[in-house]
Formats: sequence, structure tokens, C-alpha cells
Amino acid sequence: MERRAAFVLLGMLYLAVGTLVTVQAVTYTGPTIVREGQPWSIECTDLKDNDNVKWTRNGQTPEELSSGQLVVSPLAPGKSTLSATQATESHEGDYKCTDNPDSSDSFHLSIAFDIKIRVLTAKDVPLVLECANKTTGDKVQWLKEKTSLSTALAEKEELVKIDNSTGSLHILKEKEEVFGNYTCKVANSTVEYRVVPRPVAHLSESISVVEGEKLHLVCGGKQSYPGVKVHWTFGDQNYTRSKGRVKIAKDPERNIYGAILIVDNIEMNDRGDIFCRVSYNWSDPILEHSSEAKTFLRVKDKLAALWPFLGICAEVVILCAIILVYEKKRNKAELEESDTDQSPDTKPTPNKESDVRQRK
Repeated sequence: MERRAAFVLLGMLYLAVGTLVTVQAVTYTGPTIVREGQPWSIECTDLKDNDNVKWTRNGQTPEELSSGQLVVSPLAPGKSTLSATQATESHEGDYKCTDNPDSSDSFHLSIAFDIKIRVLTAKDVPLVLECANKTTGDKVQWLKEKTSLSTALAEKEELVKIDNSTGSLHILKEKEEVFGNYTCKVANSTVEYRVVPRPVAHLSESISVVEGEKLHLVCGGKQSYPGVKVHWTFGDQNYTRSKGRVKIAKDPERNIYGAILIVDNIEMNDRGDIFCRVSYNWSDPILEHSSEAKTFLRVKDKLAALWPFLGICAEVVILCAIILVYEKKRNKAELEESDTDQSPDTKPTPNKESDVRQRK
């Protein structure tokens, strides 16, 4: 008996070991943060022989591959390299080198900008933009959208003012005309600013998704200036990049990375609040420089739409069963009544022969 139990145990252990599958994930190397205009490259190694090399960004093939801005190096055994000579804002995102479903790893590339972003609200007026490295006697030139500021705002009175002593630019009013890119040139130094309005986050009050389907949310708002950063809170976890079934994607209409939240295979326990937060600088302590929106996720049972139909079918079946039982009982009653009530043809006839004998 003990020997048989030992054989059974060994057999189960063999089956367990035989079913173990080792998934070898690919390895990514490269800089995670690159300054705008600088070259970068991502190397993907530990590729299997059956892996199909296909570079994607946020789940889609980058458009820059066709234009030559992004280049895939000639394939070497087990590795592939994606590179660019100049980093642009559109390069930011999650990269994968293979479409193998067993490989869930990705590489997130962030683009840093030399331009200084300043948020302008009513409380920030006047907003001062300083021209660095200015010394006494240096001539300062301010430009807006690469056009001389005196020409750009010549017809606009009391919107901006240049302090001749310090070379600083003072923005005096919160108007649509003052938002944009500013450049200060002095001697051999250049400083760039981007003046933007407060970002506005917007989500609908609630959203309903059928269990097992995909959730797709866009953190909307009026902001269209590049550089805004989006944080999502889903299921008590914060997301700034894709992880698992939660995908963070770029809004192509407003050119904002992270503005789209996609969650695959929604479950019943996903029901709850979802937050999106937008800001240009999360270290900025001023609350008026960021914004938050909330929506409530309702998850519908995937059979919810089927229940009314099943209820109607059940009512029809019950009604048919009642009619059938009633008809059977009525037919049985009619049959019993016909057996007890004899027809005239079956009534007994008098015996004529006995009558004749009696007459005789």
C-alpha cells in the first residue's frame, strides 16, 4: 500500500513539473528620460526565435517609422534596436519590440523640455518672466511665437510690459492673447517660456460598462497646450503608464500623452470612483495650477440584457402549460360525459317476438 502511494505521489510530481512553463521576458535597456532634441535609442534583447519583432508605442505602430524619424537597426540574433536622432514630444510613451502576447513588459520613454512652463491664473497677475544672464548694458529682446513682442502685441494695450532695468517681462492681464511661447534673447543667452492657462480636467458624472467589455475614458478639458501631465486613479492605484490590463494612451486630437485610460475585461469589483488629475508640474504647491475630475463606474451584468427576454419566455411557457393542462382536463371531462350519456341509436329496442307471442 505504501509503495502504491509512493508511485502515485511521484506521478503527480512528474505531472506538476511537466506542466511548468517558463516565460522568458525580453529585456529593455536605454535612457528613460531624454531631453527634447537629443538622440536616443532603446535596445531589446533576449528575444526568442519565434518572436515577431514589431516595435509599437502605446500599442500602435509609430508613424515616425514610415517617415524615417525612427529607425529600427538591422536585426541581430535575439535583439533589436529602435533609435531617433532628435527627441520630440510625440516620442514619449510605452514601447514594445514584439507582439508576442506572452511578453507583457514594455519600456517607458519620457521627454524633458528646456522650455519653462508658467501657469497664468487671475491670482498670478502680474506674472513676471525673467531674462537670465542679463548684465548692465545688455540689450534684451523678447519674442512671442518667434515674432518681436512689440510687433505681436502692438495693438494690445496694458497686456504686457517690459522692465527696461531688469529686462523682465510682466504679463498684466489674464487674456487669451497672452498665452503662448515667449523667448528672451540677451547676448549669447536664450531663455524660453510657455505661458499656459490652468489645465481643466473633465469626466462625465458616471459611466456604465458591461462586465467583460472594455472601459475607454478620456480626461477631457479645454487645455490644448503641450506639456500637461495626466495621473489616473483606478481601483485605489495610481497610473501614469500602462500596467497589466490598464493601458494609458495618448489623445491624438489634443496631442496629450496619458489623457486616455483603457481597461480591458472589466470586472464586477471594478465598480467605484475613477479620478483623473492634470497638471504641468506636480511639485507646484498652488492648487489653482492643477485640476481633478471624477466619474463613477457602474458595471452591468453581462446577462442583464438577457433577463427581460428570459422572463418573457418563462411567462409564455407558463401560459402555454396552463392552457395545455386546461385543455387536457376539458377533453377528459367531455369524454367521461359522452360515456355516461348514451345516444338514441344505442338505446335498447323492445322485443317484437315477445309481443307477438303474448298476442297469440
